[in-house]
Amino acid sequence: MTLRRTALARRTQLRRTPMPRRKRELRAKTLTAAGGRRGTGPSTRTKQQVADRAGYCCEVCGLALHNGARWVEPHSFHHRRPRGAGGTSDPAANTAANLLLLCGSGVTGCHGRVERERTTAYAYGWLVHQGIDPGGVPVWVWWFADRPVLLTRDGHFEATATGAVDGSDEG
Repeated sequence: MTLRRTALARRTQLRRTPMPRRKRELRAKTLTAAGGRRGTGPSTRTKQQVADRAGYCCEVCGLALHNGARWVEPHSFHHRRPRGAGGTSDPAANTAANLLLLCGSGVTGCHGRVERERTTAYAYGWLVHQGIDPGGVPVWVWWFADRPVLLTRDGHFEATATGAVDGSDEG
């Protein structure tokens, strides 16, 4: 079997259409400009507050994520009350009280553990049910091991009086 090595020649003319052809580059630029994604995550300032609160370590296991000059481990900012597949317009979704600095991504490290073991995550306050203010739900963090803390919107925390964490609105 031999391969044909000459270019194919067109035998019929292209059909003319009533609509003029558009350049693909122009159409692509229009779509990118009009349909571009907007940032829906936390601001740089909020991320800095959360990282400072955590001491640049995973707030679940304590793994050092930053060496003082750069990030040295994979990390992510986890939403305790999930935003949902359709996103959310709630401004409290990206506050420091709703965020934890965790090692890994949504499928690896502690972030993956929180997503896989959701019952445990609700028990420790790492996840919060929809409709509940994350600032009012205590959370266990490695750097305050004797009892859970309440995370504040300004990137700080307050110690709780009890050790009960259930993520419900009964307490």
